[in-house]
Amino acid sequence: MTYKKISIKFAICFTGLLLASSGFADENVEVMTAEGSVVVSDTAGKSKKPVQTKSILPPSNVLATGPTARAVVRVGENGFIILGKNSQVEIDKSKDKEKSGFFKQISGVVYYAFNAVKGKQKPVEVRTATTTIGIRGTRFLVTDVEGRNEIGMRKGNVSVASAEGGEFEIHKQAQADEFQAFKQGIAEGVAKKEKEFQDYKENTQKEFVEFKREFSLEANRMASFDGKKVVEKELSDETKKDMDTFESYAEKWIKQVKD
Repeated sequence: MTYKKISIKFAICFTGLLLASSGFADENVEVMTAEGSVVVSDTAGKSKKPVQTKSILPPSNVLATGPTARAVVRVGENGFIILGKNSQVEIDKSKDKEKSGFFKQISGVVYYAFNAVKGKQKPVEVRTATTTIGIRGTRFLVTDVEGRNEIGMRKGNVSVASAEGGEFEIHKQAQADEFQAFKQGIAEGVAKKEKEFQDYKENTQKEFVEFKREFSLEANRMASFDGKKVVEKELSDETKKDMDTFESYAEKWIKQVKD
């Protein structure tokens, strides 16, 4: 092997090591696929530019989709976010290793699929107008549209804190599961049993109201927000349908997530 060939191979290897050690290879914010009108701007909402599949975005940016648009974005080693129509997210993918960066969902419907946090890595945050969501590897949907302000959990768990301070008024509903257990063995007297359950449900609801600044949300559960009032319950059919749509669209990328 000639000296020239050895030098070229060494240069290629050395460059690869530099990229890996700097985190450049893992920290890119890249549009994996985009449909319709998708634009990126700076965090002040200026300098808007259209993006397309394979576009590399600045580490700090605001990404927005139009009324018939959607997009899948890889956010470095964190994982992927999938934006639905009329959605807007501020991405702060800091290169500073002392900072974890954050995602601020401004509007719309966004599916988050994040890798598990390892070692000394700091948890990622997703911020909304009312909450700060702490993540260590999970899949969930945040909906912020007229009539729906929700977090729906598909997998894993998150911590949800009040962004404005103060406490949430949390109404935790578990009746659906308990009703199934309650109905077991009932062969007759259905009307009477249902009346008993309605009384039981009212009592249970009273017992499950609590006040906290922060709470945990687990898989197959959701939280609906109305100001400081939070209703935690099983995933609704509407939320499940939304999740299925996002997961079908981004299936090949979500499969890569190690949560």
